[in-house]
Amino acid sequence: MSTPPHAGTATRIACAIVPEFALAVSRRLDAPAPGQPLALVEERGQGGVVRAVDAAAREAGVRLGQSAARARARCPALCCRPWRPERLAEAARALAGMLHEAAPLVVPADDEAPGTFWIDAQGLGRLGGEPALARRLVKVAKREGYPTLRIGVADSAVAARAAALAAGPPVRLVPPGGDAAFLGGLSLEALQLPEDIAESFALLGLRSVADLHALPEGPLLDRFGPAARALLDRALGHDARRPTGRPPEAPPEVGLTLDQPVDQTEALLFGLRGLLDRLAARLLARGLAASRLALRLALDDRSDVERVVEPARPLQHPGLLFELLRDRLERFSLEAPVVELRVVVLEAVPALAEQAHLGVAGRDTAALEAALHRLRGRFGDGTVVRPRPADDPRPEASGRWEPVADVPLAPYGAFVEPHPGSSFGTKPREGPALEGGTPRVEPRAVFRLLPACRPLEARFDAAGLPRAVRWGEAWRPVRVRGPERLSGGWWTGSGYAREDYRLLLPEGAVLWASRDARKGEWQLLGWMD
Repeated sequence: MSTPPHAGTATRIACAIVPEFALAVSRRLDAPAPGQPLALVEERGQGGVVRAVDAAAREAGVRLGQSAARARARCPALCCRPWRPERLAEAARALAGMLHEAAPLVVPADDEAPGTFWIDAQGLGRLGGEPALARRLVKVAKREGYPTLRIGVADSAVAARAAALAAGPPVRLVPPGGDAAFLGGLSLEALQLPEDIAESFALLGLRSVADLHALPEGPLLDRFGPAARALLDRALGHDARRPTGRPPEAPPEVGLTLDQPVDQTEALLFGLRGLLDRLAARLLARGLAASRLALRLALDDRSDVERVVEPARPLQHPGLLFELLRDRLERFSLEAPVVELRVVVLEAVPALAEQAHLGVAGRDTAALEAALHRLRGRFGDGTVVRPRPADDPRPEASGRWEPVADVPLAPYGAFVEPHPGSSFGTKPREGPALEGGTPRVEPRAVFRLLPACRPLEARFDAAGLPRAVRWGEAWRPVRVRGPERLSGGWWTGSGYAREDYRLLLPEGAVLWASRDARKGEWQLLGWMD
């Protein structure tokens, strides 16, 4: 948005808003189970903060600004997805490009909520006027998967936005010259007041824009200064902001038409490398990186084959793009020779500069990332994992495996054990020093989990404790140490209450057994060494 010198001339501006745009984008890209409440969580410090919730989550008591833990306690069935501003900006640019089919100029509103667009609504008399513009915009939005688009058209940006958000029909056209009258019937929230001024107005008993109109201008300016002047101007529909800038450019694509049909992968790979060199140069020239690509093959039998690829992070390097698409091309099952090879960038984001860590031993990050892309492309996203701590008192649940999405700039640091006895990242314990000051390293017991816990085959004494267990093919006497009582998880709907025991075999081996305190059932979780 800009303020042109001719701001006082009569103009028309439209505001298009997709309600709950962030949730709509999340559902399109990573849909939860049908009927499952959804919340978007922004990571902050040690936990997350809820940034968006759907109707089902609101009914369950989830609110904006809650911590992720509190939200899950209120709604155990809640599906939490990460709040990703870059994904929202990318989706907004893509939708703006599609809406450009219906309007001469569409600009994503970076200073508004995600999913808000400013649209130039002037000079449309020969195209059916503003009603026809609104119909075209709604049609394009429905086709792209956003059926709830709301549109307001007015002389000013503030009135157009208020018209789009006003209750009632999804399309509201404010007649020329009617902005002040329309705004007068709305609450003060339509003016997007600063928080301190909104609180002061509430203390003064002001509720609507009409109340603001009724106030004498002089005392208002004396009390609130220049900010009041801007508010009065907007309350009267005097908003000089206008959409400006070029329509968003379509992401680049490259293609190669073959002189003769080709059915050998090696020849196609040779052509693919040349295509990606050209594609990378176009991305670099525009300062973009590809976050979603399509590899398309036209076959000699007039059929088409396509594979959509999403890299772990946006790419513009030709070598990384080639490694990413090479595996897909090698796994194509072709029914006929190829006559055309094409790579299309479906979604692109502004490229970010990367900074290496000084003082870190050199390594070929590009080669590591290429290997990661090949592994993820061949075996799936969860192929390469790393350990992460989890806040859980149960030893077997005190760590988790997290998929690796990209290659870090520096090697991962030493992993700090999150809980005593955890099998994730255990580290030696320093004991008394030896001669010369060298600390003695004492080994710690490591829990070895069975792939799946199984019922404990045991013979019990009068106290209900195991006196012999079946280990291997024979019954072995055991000495019992314990219990260690654990309970919790009731706030998630999957509570537990149990007693853990160590069963000592004659040869020194230690088994790890657990008794469910509610059901009285015994299970073998693993062993210790």
